[in-house]
Amino acid sequence: MGRSLQYQSIVLRTHDVGEADRFCILLTKERGKLAARARGVRKPKSRMGGSLLDFQETVVCIHESRGNLSISSASCTKDYCETLALSNFLQASQATELLLSLLEDDHPVPDIFALTQEFLDGCMTHDQVHILPFTIRLLQQLGVFPRQESHELFSTLSEDERQFIRTCSQDQWWMAALPPQDIDERLTPLCRRIMEEQTNRP
Repeated sequence: MGRSLQYQSIVLRTHDVGEADRFCILLTKERGKLAARARGVRKPKSRMGGSLLDFQETVVCIHESRGNLSISSASCTKDYCETLALSNFLQASQATELLLSLLEDDHPVPDIFALTQEFLDGCMTHDQVHILPFTIRLLQQLGVFPRQESHELFSTLSEDERQFIRTCSQDQWWMAALPPQDIDERLTPLCRRIMEEQTNRP
């Protein structure tokens, strides 16, 4: 018989399948990353189709039966994509890729859900944002990017690089100024190396 529960979610990615279905990968506040199928949403008269698109915050009702998840209702509460400039759309897309690659399925991460909301809000309300502050803050939330400057990772960083990381660790981190090119060129590969170590763990 299964069970049906309601979740607050952000649609990370969708794939059209079959004649009218849509496969949705969601970041939910309650259960983390989930993959669920929405049946018939691409039919012209479907009420759910417009609420299950990338970069939408949506309240979904998910029915779970025998390990399969299906979306029975969906109501969009915020469409982050509606007013995104192209440059910010690309940054939001990179954030989605990070979440898809780093988060485990069905593992609650409410802090990361809030982090993603803040970043997407920043993409909507500011002319230009950058993925690097989100990357650093995400890795900090996952516990793989140290916050203590006594950590050996900081020993090779310049004071400007350390200050940028401090800014990314504070409130309104997503408003951090775009990093100078030299900082971006140093910290981005560092974050990439940390992510590779994280994803390659057995």
